[in-house]
Amino acid sequence: MSTTRIPRILILVETSREFARGILSGLAHYSQIHRPLMFVTPPPFYLRGSIERRQFFSWIDRVPLDGVVLQGRFLSQRIRDLGVPIIALDIESQPEEIPCILSDNEEIGRLGAEHLLDCGMPHYAFCGYNQLFWSEARCESFCKTMEQRGHRVHLYRPTESKAPQSWTREYSLIIEWLDSLPKPLGLMACNDDRGQHILEACKLAGYAIPEEIAVLGADNDQLRCMMTTPPLSSISMNLEKAGYQAAALMSRLIEGQKPRDIIVEPTLVIRRASTDIIAVDDPEVSSALRFIRDHAGEMIQVNDVVSALCVSRRSLYAKFKTRLGRSVHDEIARVRLRRLLALLSDTNLQISQIAKIMGFPGPDKLYCFFRRETGKTPSQYRKEMLPYEE
Repeated sequence: MSTTRIPRILILVETSREFARGILSGLAHYSQIHRPLMFVTPPPFYLRGSIERRQFFSWIDRVPLDGVVLQGRFLSQRIRDLGVPIIALDIESQPEEIPCILSDNEEIGRLGAEHLLDCGMPHYAFCGYNQLFWSEARCESFCKTMEQRGHRVHLYRPTESKAPQSWTREYSLIIEWLDSLPKPLGLMACNDDRGQHILEACKLAGYAIPEEIAVLGADNDQLRCMMTTPPLSSISMNLEKAGYQAAALMSRLIEGQKPRDIIVEPTLVIRRASTDIIAVDDPEVSSALRFIRDHAGEMIQVNDVVSALCVSRRSLYAKFKTRLGRSVHDEIARVRLRRLLALLSDTNLQISQIAKIMGFPGPDKLYCFFRRETGKTPSQYRKEMLPYEE
């Protein structure tokens, strides 16, 4: 009785960050649902000191491999000489024959800008890393969106060198830069690591978060975001879907099909305390925005906002249009939709359960609201977010 050998995929990625862990989760999910894959990994870090580099490659040469998933820094001629399909994570100068899993950095920058604009801060800044292509791309998109809305962006560029600064020197440079910026300020960091650096620098410099500086990260590394003080808001990525697609692509590459890149799509901003602010210079508008956000899980109407604030409906409408460019009704719908999107993408709750949480009389009312605001049904949106479709 013959058995089909399970393909062996060598994994060379740094698993301490959410980006790689999410991709690997998608790979594993595909393996469980469709074609079984055997994932081969290097020894754990606490054993690597006793294993020389040449021993590692000698071991690889003896293990029959069918593919490799790696981060760019692990791509070497020795790996390419294995003669098996390779998929790389976020690599800038990729060989034509090697497909890559790439973040949609343009959309990440745009989402970051829109979120900080919603916070109402009068000044904006971006802090990234020098000469890292994904950081530069996010910065460019962030600046472009801000410029289209009439805002200048202050950039952190202490040196053109790619060599890292010592941590003591780096924090000193960041604090000097923060001191030079106008406040209050909305600041986007290129990723959550950089966001953590900014929050720590703000704490050392004595800046109030988010009142003086609202900070947003990217990639939504949940552990890192929750270990900061205050917790860091971040842009969530559909990493598991990209990993699932990568596993499907690897299966096709093993069968000799042509490579193609995979784009990791950002989904939404996960608002935490670091950007939990509404910086509007009109107290009535600010109070109204806070009321709408606090009651986003209820079927509130414009009259509820007006009654809670004891203000004129016409006056509040005029102020919203002047300060925000949208009506009170539009703001209620926008905030409720944002809450609804988070529940659909981040939980496994049934639509009927979500309808109850959001204060809808029933699922049918939720469906009508969602289709009117997005042009699709909640089920269609959820299907797009899940990794099960190639």
